[in-house]
Amino acid sequence: MIQTNAPSDELLVAYLDGELDAEQRQLIADQLKANPSVAARLDELQCADLPFKAAFDAMLDEAPTERLNAMLKALPPAQAPAMSRRRFLAVAASFAVAGVVADRLYMSWPRAESGQGWRASVAEYMALYTPETLENLDADPASHAAQLSSVGAQLGLPLSPDAVNLPGAEFRRAQILDYDGVLIGQLTYLDPRHGPLALCITASKRGAQPAATEQRRGMNVVYWANPSHGFMLIGRNSFEALQVMASSVERRLPA
Repeated sequence: MIQTNAPSDELLVAYLDGELDAEQRQLIADQLKANPSVAARLDELQCADLPFKAAFDAMLDEAPTERLNAMLKALPPAQAPAMSRRRFLAVAASFAVAGVVADRLYMSWPRAESGQGWRASVAEYMALYTPETLENLDADPASHAAQLSSVGAQLGLPLSPDAVNLPGAEFRRAQILDYDGVLIGQLTYLDPRHGPLALCITASKRGAQPAATEQRRGMNVVYWANPSHGFMLIGRNSFEALQVMASSVERRLPA
């Protein structure tokens, strides 16, 4: 069903930054086809030659700039990459008009409980990886099995080398990351053609979700969930290749 109201600038910026799920992206795409004014507004927001402030001049003139800058500097460094400067300005400007900048901006910031929050953070982390990051890691099978056992125990999900084998990619390391108090298991691999990729796992109470795709930081992502855990496979492989890998892992891991 196509939304009758025009999407907010914040929503359009999130669309440009690849921060919407598949259903939301489709809703925006439908409106872009049906409503020329929405398409024109999107063009303004993504115009590289236009200073971004100009897209929000009227609202930003009313925004408490000093307070917003202080809030941005005060945010923990680990969270800062999860929202682009463009989206920060869009959110801040729109909420400033309503007089609820501080609490609504905090609420809009991606959190660990939100699927997009942890996926965005993982993508920022993975964007730093190069083949050299992984090629000198310990290749001992016994060490890999011990890492997987430790990570699986912390996530409440038994993991073994056979269960998480990805066709065409070499397993390099399993480790636990902590995102806002939520544990994320990161299993990294090295693909000889496409470079680093990762299978990330976190406990989830959102229930089973079918596989969906998105792009983040120039990488392709396939994500899904079973009744107890959420999964994300990210790399520079094609969507088709990642979907084959994801299906293979999904079949072999316990539900």
